[in-house]
Amino acid sequence: MTKPPRELLQFLHRYEPAIQSLALGLRKVVLEEMAPCHEYIFEMRSKVVLLYGATERVIEDGICYINVFRKHVNLGFPRGADLVDASGMLQGAGKAFRHITLQKLSELDRPEIRAYLRQARKRAGLGRPRRPTAGDVVTRVKVKSPPRRPAWPQTFR
Repeated sequence: MTKPPRELLQFLHRYEPAIQSLALGLRKVVLEEMAPCHEYIFEMRSKVVLLYGATERVIEDGICYINVFRKHVNLGFPRGADLVDASGMLQGAGKAFRHITLQKLSELDRPEIRAYLRQARKRAGLGRPRRPTAGDVVTRVKVKSPPRRPAWPQTFR
């Protein structure tokens, strides 16, 4: 299985160890169910975002995502409204997006999580995942750019 990128560990550093473990554990579950896939990781104000899709166009063609917040982690589905929600775990009332809120590492053992991931993968037109290897996941990380210097010197007097 693919090791978390150094940048992801840096992004997660500001969170409590329990949330870090939960985020990395959920990432492992997602990769086990989604590989081969593309992963796009970035930091966004109050959260860390991990997007997953079958192509490098994960923002447009995303199958699922992980949002890491201060006190919980969300597993979301851009087309979650189309998923069969027999267990009633999916939250959200919009036209398309649905998510599951996770607060404890033990929640990753719930079989419904893998079932939703498989269902989303199938609805995206992908076959059954094979046993993942390191080369099956293409990871891109967007690192914040350093602040830009002004084009001219500013002097305030």
